[in-house]
Amino acid sequence: MKKDFGFKFLLYSRIFRSVALIFMTLAAPIYLNSIHISITSIGIIYAGVMVFSAVLSISLGTFGDRHGYRKALILGEIPPLVGSMLLFATPNTAIVTLGVIIAGIGGIAGGMRGTFSPGMTALIARNYPDNNIRVRKFSVLVMAASVASIIGALVLVSQSYIQPYVGTVAAFRVLFGVAAVFIMVSLISLIFLEEAPTPVKSTKVMKGVSFRYMSKIVVLNAISGSALGISLPLLPLLFAIAFKLTEQTTALYIGIIYIPAYLATLLGSYLSRRYVKGTMMIRIASLTRFLNGAFLILLGVVFAMQYYGIMVFLPLLFLASLLYSCRSFISGFGSSSISTVSINGLDREDYGTATSVQNLALNFAQTSSGLSGYLIEAALPLPLFVGGLIQMFGGLLYPILLKNKQQK
Repeated sequence: MKKDFGFKFLLYSRIFRSVALIFMTLAAPIYLNSIHISITSIGIIYAGVMVFSAVLSISLGTFGDRHGYRKALILGEIPPLVGSMLLFATPNTAIVTLGVIIAGIGGIAGGMRGTFSPGMTALIARNYPDNNIRVRKFSVLVMAASVASIIGALVLVSQSYIQPYVGTVAAFRVLFGVAAVFIMVSLISLIFLEEAPTPVKSTKVMKGVSFRYMSKIVVLNAISGSALGISLPLLPLLFAIAFKLTEQTTALYIGIIYIPAYLATLLGSYLSRRYVKGTMMIRIASLTRFLNGAFLILLGVVFAMQYYGIMVFLPLLFLASLLYSCRSFISGFGSSSISTVSINGLDREDYGTATSVQNLALNFAQTSSGLSGYLIEAALPLPLFVGGLIQMFGGLLYPILLKNKQQK
């Protein structure tokens, strides 16, 4: 076990974590809407989620540099556990809002949602110095999380079968309780994880070489984060509004729509594990983020056709699901490269702080979700168009900012 640092326990953790977080992330906007919170307010709540997640990320990353990333990962499971328990406990609007923020479930319901938490990227970097091994480890984690995400979507589907007996709100609450149990199992799994020895910290914050490289990734993450915050957190609710899903059918259809997307993420991660090599990583990171933005724009076109009654004789719901699945495939294929590129130019004693600052930029930029509700009220597909253009721009910047960084 020591040679592989108990990687299987990290895998178990990410599986149970993904089931819980995917369900909660898909369910959150629908649940908030069902307890009569406006779309604009939901967007603002999600901005609060990103601020809390950003503060948590930088705190745990700095802690991990000095005390170990395994401990940071364990501490990082406590907020989603507490948040899910609050969501289970009561439908009170103020407590639900607090639960959503603490749980950190205002992000994106992609197949990689449960893979990453503060300290995870740094732990992989510390335990596995070789870039090709890092890619394989990241790919395995994303593949496992993608399979677990399918289960998370099925948990959401089950809400539609529970609600006839207990009601819409109570059915969600029961499943939030199930999610809390899964997160507890994730936390327990991390206790058995191993970690390579922590190097002595020679600087108060980080070395200059790490700071310079980190700054470039911060710019890229800020652009990508703003795009994602505008376009994706409210996507389940956008599907429900555009395609006029009822309260009784929303959970069922949203779960079914996202399942093929998670299968696509799984396939993309599997292919990246087999075919991606170190010298390709920056190009793949650039191309995948550019294409992700392009598919957001295409998805916006389909939403516009449906919402404004243009060519509605086409199977637009199927087409929207297909486009989102294609985007998920690209995300899965590019994820391990993006994660590896983000740590490639860092000194090993700075992994935690540097990756946390990178995530800080990503999370703070996703406070753009506060604009999402206003954009939806202006024109329903507008968040997808705006977010898509921003993400395409971010993809084009990769080779420009990182062109002088030679891959190891």
